[in-house]
Amino acid sequence: MRLKSTELQSEFDEIGAIKIPKFLQKDALEEIKELYNELGLIDLKHTYTNVKDKSAEFNNKVNQIITGLSKESIANHFMDYQISGGAFLIKGIGEESHAMLHQDWNVVDESKFQSAVIFCAIHDIDERNGCIQVLKGSHKWFNNIRGLNNPSPIMEFSKAKKGLISFPLKAGDAIVFRHSVIHGSKPNFTNQNRIATMVSIASKDADYINYVKEENEFKVLKVSANFFNQDFSRLWSNKSIDEIVLDRFKIKDGMSLVASDYLEAYNNRYPLSTLDKVKKMFNR
Repeated sequence: MRLKSTELQSEFDEIGAIKIPKFLQKDALEEIKELYNELGLIDLKHTYTNVKDKSAEFNNKVNQIITGLSKESIANHFMDYQISGGAFLIKGIGEESHAMLHQDWNVVDESKFQSAVIFCAIHDIDERNGCIQVLKGSHKWFNNIRGLNNPSPIMEFSKAKKGLISFPLKAGDAIVFRHSVIHGSKPNFTNQNRIATMVSIASKDADYINYVKEENEFKVLKVSANFFNQDFSRLWSNKSIDEIVLDRFKIKDGMSLVASDYLEAYNNRYPLSTLDKVKKMFNR
């Protein structure tokens, strides 16, 4: 998986995220808005995606429409890739709609392959309604594993005084960010839900996988490209799925993180200035 633009690829390697203007055109946005209305979301106060609670049939419909509308633009910008996992990512209204800084699940073996989310704005998105923000270069800080029963740590935005990059988007613009980059979004304080789509993109030759933590080891499951649309809601409800076990390995240091690991890595990358240290001392 690589970007055709060497300039964008360099930015993607350095920051962990890039912006692609006019990723979707107006007619595609209108079709997605009609599909969004089928969700029937009322009084939403948190962040929501259809893969958590909708049927596999509906999720497959959403996947086919969103990935279908995205394919041409993806082909214009990427090479050596595979795509999957088209879904909605909706931010409700109010304080509870925030998504603290975190990493997404591994979907491929990140020691060998790359993967990312293409997040597309269906209407204008900025810091008022919760645009994506990433910690620059944080995809290089760890070689950790994230999954349902070994979740990513979280970090409050108030802890990140430096290194955050905001990605405001016009309707149809997209941000592409690595699953491994630390990212999040602040609350939506407007009077309407923030509507966006997401598509997963990964290296062409990679297997899609899911990690399951079992005591002192990880079990590696091979899953289909439609895993999140078909099986995620079952996992979320503590139901079993069909398993193809590719591997098992012992958990080593650095594979399973806690919040203090984030803070330590952040402070190493962005150490306090002398003035900040003085302020911190007097604010104790």
